[in-house]
Amino acid sequence: MFYNRQVRTLLCPQGLARVQKFPCPIQTIVSNVCSKVFQMNEMQIKIIEAAEIEFAERGYGGASIREITKRAGVNIAAINYHFGTKEVLFKKMVRHRIEPINHLRIDMLEKATIENDSKPLPIQKVVDFMVRPLLSQLIGEPGTDFRLMRAMGKAMSEERAFMKELHQDILKEIVTKFSKAISDSLGNPSFEKISYGMHFLSCCMLGVMMQHSRLQFISRGKIDLHDTDGLADHLVAFISSGLEAVSKLSPKT
Repeated sequence: MFYNRQVRTLLCPQGLARVQKFPCPIQTIVSNVCSKVFQMNEMQIKIIEAAEIEFAERGYGGASIREITKRAGVNIAAINYHFGTKEVLFKKMVRHRIEPINHLRIDMLEKATIENDSKPLPIQKVVDFMVRPLLSQLIGEPGTDFRLMRAMGKAMSEERAFMKELHQDILKEIVTKFSKAISDSLGNPSFEKISYGMHFLSCCMLGVMMQHSRLQFISRGKIDLHDTDGLADHLVAFISSGLEAVSKLSPKT
């Protein structure tokens, strides 16, 4: 479990400061990174949290701005002032949760690379930095009932055009930095193989997040859906082995 060992010694609850040891949960770390990177006032956060519930329950098309105002305890003018439209509100809701995680992923990768004298990291470690922060925040956070995942899943199933653009935009820097790190870890296979590998990695993570509750059915209720360490350990092993296998594929003859 590279992530728990690394992040809890590298980061403190005040943000990205280095400390010797700190048993800090990932939700606290991401929350504090979020507060540093994305300045939002109390009303904006209330609206974002209310929107997450509404979008998760009703989907993008069925969500009502009026219902969001009721949940947040604000008037429609407040939403119009801070967000303007439902689409802008949805985008900012996703960014509010995902972009701090991306900052954390990149920070962990860069710190680990420096500590390894800029030599390639083990593939399992690179994948762990990609996978565990996201799962820990979106699945491991108590009381959220996987809201953001359900909200995004429903919006994607409705084939909203802005979702594709949003997804590509928030992953642009992550794909660039992690593609290089994964390529270095695997001995720099062809661009084609890395492209396939990154595509499969992304699809695996999206599938797990969007259909996470299915695990309870498959395991006959024996696996705790909030066991993010167990989920991340297995997913990292699965993805890492797949990337290694793809990198070793022989060219077609």
